Amino acid sequence: LLKALTSYYAMALAIAVFFAWLFGWLAEEVLEHEFTSINTAILLNIHAYHTPVLDELALRITSIGSPIGIAIIGVLFISSLLLMKRYVDLGTFAVVLIGAVVLQLTFKLLFHQVRPHVFEPLVVENDFGFPSGHSLTSFAIWGFFAWWIISLGARSVWRWVLGLLGLSIGMLVALSRLYVGVHWPTDVLAGMLLAFSWIGVCVTGQRWLTRHARRERRLARMKKRDQGRRRKKV
Repeated sequence: LLKALTSYYAMALAIAVFFAWLFGWLAEEVLEHEFTSINTAILLNIHAYHTPVLDELALRITSIGSPIGIAIIGVLFISSLLLMKRYVDLGTFAVVLIGAVVLQLTFKLLFHQVRPHVFEPLVVENDFGFPSGHSLTSFAIWGFFAWWIISLGARSVWRWVLGLLGLSIGMLVALSRLYVGVHWPTDVLAGMLLAFSWIGVCVTGQRWLTRHARRERRLARMKKRDQGRRRKKV
């Protein structure tokens, strides 16, 4: 029982369920307007540090999480996986990214949460705000990157450093959405929770499929070997 509870599948699924539960709780609180005052206070505090230099920096960072930015990063990562012949990881990454896009579009239409207008935003956004699409897709990409690079060698310190750097990019994109004034803090938090939950589901599925395929290949080799031995005896 202990081995089953501490297995890769159980831990990954537990993480996925935990983040999904947090998202559900957050969504319910947002619909009941429980975070309105806190959201407003946080945005006003962030805006208090507004300067032309930070404005330009925030716009550049937020562009990393834009559809064009995500597409460029996605193509670069896919090309790297192709060159490395990591086809299973490539398929998993594609599922993570496509799923993240579908999730953000679905939940935006489902919740119909209006974007903030606490101060004049630096960019114009016309769709709904919950969850943040920039936050969701950025954390999906960089969260998967962190898992992937660490899974190649968890004992390597530099892999953990690269993973944390990747997550830092996702965090900066999320914070930039608050600075430019187009999302509530709960929007970007919801995007992060959904991304981590979806990654947990995808990597669990990848590990199960990979292990199942290896077992099938091993059984096929054993069957072929047994058939060869029978022929020799005949």
